[in-house]
Amino acid sequence: MSSHSVLIATLKLRPGSDSEFEVWKTHHDEVVGAFPGFVSSDIIPPTHKGSHEWTILLNFRTQEDLTTWQKSSQRAEIISEGIPFFEGGTIGEVVQVGDGAEVREDTSVTEVVFSKIKPGLESRYREWSVRIQSAQAKYPGYRGMYLQPPDESGGLWTTIIRFDKAAHLEGWLEAPERKALLEESKDFIEHEQLTRLATSFPGWIPIDPEKGQSPPDWKPAMLVLLGLFPIVMLQLKFLSPILSGLGLHASLATFIGNAISVALTSFGTMPLFVKWFEWWLFPKDNQSAVTTKGAILLCLLFAVEVAAFWKLLPW
Repeated sequence: MSSHSVLIATLKLRPGSDSEFEVWKTHHDEVVGAFPGFVSSDIIPPTHKGSHEWTILLNFRTQEDLTTWQKSSQRAEIISEGIPFFEGGTIGEVVQVGDGAEVREDTSVTEVVFSKIKPGLESRYREWSVRIQSAQAKYPGYRGMYLQPPDESGGLWTTIIRFDKAAHLEGWLEAPERKALLEESKDFIEHEQLTRLATSFPGWIPIDPEKGQSPPDWKPAMLVLLGLFPIVMLQLKFLSPILSGLGLHASLATFIGNAISVALTSFGTMPLFVKWFEWWLFPKDNQSAVTTKGAILLCLLFAVEVAAFWKLLPW
């Protein structure tokens, strides 16, 4: 099955900048059209009234050809030319398209950066953000960057950086080139806050401090089930009759039960289970054997829970 790569950019224009954008888009297509492997450029206008978001799709024959464009100085230059009339958007999200296949985004690890910009220095920050994007695009595993201005004056700017895996993201975050750019940014960035998004169970499951990765989703899901099942069973036996006796509507009674379940799981069972099963969530050696051993142990614990409540709480 053959495949090609597509770069999707969503650009939010400043009101009244449509004509400048048309001129910029023409120049942009002339520049990218000269790159090896370029196939076509498509543009999708705003989908609803009042929106200023335009979507550009760049088709390349291979991922290598697309990467060459991403890392080029010509691309950085053409993006910087558009900064005066862009309010934000994605500079580029990469997807792979196969013959007859659905479009799927690459799996990735994401770093979210909230930046407080010193008053009056927003233009310097925009120019700097283009340069740092051009720099990080040269690093292995880079998948794109999203820049969103604040909704109100003095608010936080949001930057979303995506890499294919944690190791490559860490490679960029620790790069001397990035540290030099951050040193330069002290002139116009008041402060920044970084947040890692790499797990489907944020707040419950930490990231492996050594590998910078979260465990596969099915592992924390098993731990959630191990702790949630007895809570629900006890609620059905003791709490539900009390709530019914108070004459509460089923909707409100269910909400109260769910709220208690979530609280007990978040602050009771999961912190304990993460600690007790750390050896299984983040195996150091013999990962396959440890994973199998832990899965078997949890299945046995499931059976014990079901048998215990079957006997203790007959209906």
